[in-house]
Amino acid sequence: MKKKRRLKLKVRAFITFVVAIVLFGYVSFSVINYGVSKKKYEAEEKKLQAQLYELKDKEAVLNQEISKLKDDDYLARYAREEYLYSKDGEYVIKIDEKKAVETVEGDLTENVPTYIIILNTVVIGLIIAVLAFIVAKIKKEPKKKVSVA
Repeated sequence: MKKKRRLKLKVRAFITFVVAIVLFGYVSFSVINYGVSKKKYEAEEKKLQAQLYELKDKEAVLNQEISKLKDDDYLARYAREEYLYSKDGEYVIKIDEKKAVETVEGDLTENVPTYIIILNTVVIGLIIAVLAFIVAKIKKEPKKKVSVA
């Protein structure tokens, strides 16, 4: 009789333990899933906030552009610059500043051979090393005492 009772207690304890483990696992999974979802939504919120600020800035720029376009002088200048309209007797020549700057920079770097750049770097390094050595030698020399007679 005592054995049956002990067996029932052991089975009941085992079932309670299994149910407790299952409930703990479910709650843990739910908490972890909530935390992951929260992080994902926070990241998405930051991204959307950045996009909102960008769109507000763009709106402000466009509102300024609208107010500027109400001015006739600005509108005429804008039409001449953007759409290449001209007044009577006026010629329009459009120069793309980005291409002009790239061309100048490209010409400067293409004309110098790579070995010249390397040689200049090595020579400058040697000059700096020699100067550092001379300064170190000067600092190490003991000062001579001068006696006043």
